[in-house]
Amino acid sequence: MKISRLKLLMKAGVVALFVTTAAGSAFAQDTGKAVSNNGVAGAKASKKSFEVIDSTGLHIPDPLTPQSIEDFVDEDLVTTQAGQLVVTKSIDLAATCTAGTGVLYYLILDDVPIRNSTVFSRTGVTGQISGVTAIDVAAGTHRIRIGEQCTTPGASVSGETVTLIGITSIIVLP
Repeated sequence: MKISRLKLLMKAGVVALFVTTAAGSAFAQDTGKAVSNNGVAGAKASKKSFEVIDSTGLHIPDPLTPQSIEDFVDEDLVTTQAGQLVVTKSIDLAATCTAGTGVLYYLILDDVPIRNSTVFSRTGVTGQISGVTAIDVAAGTHRIRIGEQCTTPGASVSGETVTLIGITSIIVLP
């Protein structure tokens, strides 16, 4: 009986190690622009260090300027620690543009768009939008919103609909 328990514990340890390793690599995105968690170039990394890499994106404006904000789905959440934030919001939204073929949807944290959360759609978004802040964010109350922007220059967002409001979560990275 003791041998089977030992084997079970060993297997659980291997699974935990695999999950921890996989979760750590899930935050790395090859985007060309590195931002360390401490914001200091050349600083010595701690064992808990990580980096978020964002690409320039394909046809994603920089900076993002929302033409419309879905304020019906605004939420305020409170963090007790400072750090880069992984923000996730589940939604079911649809918008149209006065011209063109699609809309960019993205998270906005405290009136600052989270560029790496941008999603393109011709028909709306049903699911989750996630992104990581580019810099450390102070602890406190944060407003999470959804911004919309047409892909065609000169077009404007019209005809928004919200059919489902989901849950919002924040993970504070060390």
